Amino acid sequence: MKAAIYQEVERVTIEDIEKPVCGPDDVIVKTVRTGICGSDVNGYFKGSMFSGTFKGDQFGHETAGYITEIGENVTDLTKGMRVWIQPITSTKPGQSNNLGGFSEYVHVPKAKLNVNIYALPDNVSYDEAALIEPFAVGTHGKNVPGAKPGDHVIIYGAGTIGISCLSGLCAQGVVPIVIVRNNNKRALIEKIGGIVCNINEVDMLTFVKEKFGVTKHRIGYPAVDVDIVIDCAGATNIVEDFMKFSKPKSILSVVGVTTAPIPVPMGRLMSSEIIIQGSCGYDHEDIVEVIDNLSAKRTYMPEIITHHYPLESINEAIKMASMRDQAIKVIIDMA
Repeated sequence: MKAAIYQEVERVTIEDIEKPVCGPDDVIVKTVRTGICGSDVNGYFKGSMFSGTFKGDQFGHETAGYITEIGENVTDLTKGMRVWIQPITSTKPGQSNNLGGFSEYVHVPKAKLNVNIYALPDNVSYDEAALIEPFAVGTHGKNVPGAKPGDHVIIYGAGTIGISCLSGLCAQGVVPIVIVRNNNKRALIEKIGGIVCNINEVDMLTFVKEKFGVTKHRIGYPAVDVDIVIDCAGATNIVEDFMKFSKPKSILSVVGVTTAPIPVPMGRLMSSEIIIQGSCGYDHEDIVEVIDNLSAKRTYMPEIITHHYPLESINEAIKMASMRDQAIKVIIDMA
């Protein structure tokens, strides 16, 4: 089979390698669509330590296809079934980026429905299925703090994860403010149902007060009426911005990360009883919610796909995926 193999910074080769063997508890999936993740881009340009993909590794983890082989002990899956592969539960710990979605076939060990393999509804296309992984990350980011209709929510960032988070929120009736630095995605954000706050055009604090209003801090002075802030950008200013809102019991959900140390004013944290909470990956419930939203056509998620490339052009495709002013989600057509 043909497979993309990571070699070194800015070099991936397409090679002929042996097709994986199906064990008695396993399945083999023929890949059809695989998305390029930000971690793939980081590994390509910055090196293995930024992606966990090393020389000689197959990689790619936002993938969907159909089952071509089934082990004799597998009873809840069928040959030909259209599926999405859960990369975290299909690989060894810390190896999810190396699922092998940029290979023609993927081996899924100990395959089990709704654990590491999810069936696709007939009306969910392979393009849509390739979005399940990032959509689930964004959905988990709003589910961890418990976002619900009526909440005042802010999202930082409008990349793939930010748009995914926005889509999940709008699908459940929440209308969030999305903090951005340009208007490249304004039309899409507004079409999905969000409110754009371009901080290079308006004062962010004033804008949020006008949209969400003001309430009281625990000790009496005014606080901006924001319930949840979701960091999908990883910018160093977000913790400081969150502290400015200071609504009691409000939550910062950290999806995007930065390697830079960030000071936290502990007095403000204590007096407001605000919460800073991490959001990592996704759970079964997030995946089910995402597939249901895609099947019910509650979102405009397919519109984030800006480019398709064949496997042979994967180097060009990864470079395009790094151009945030031109691309959102780049897909490799595996079949």
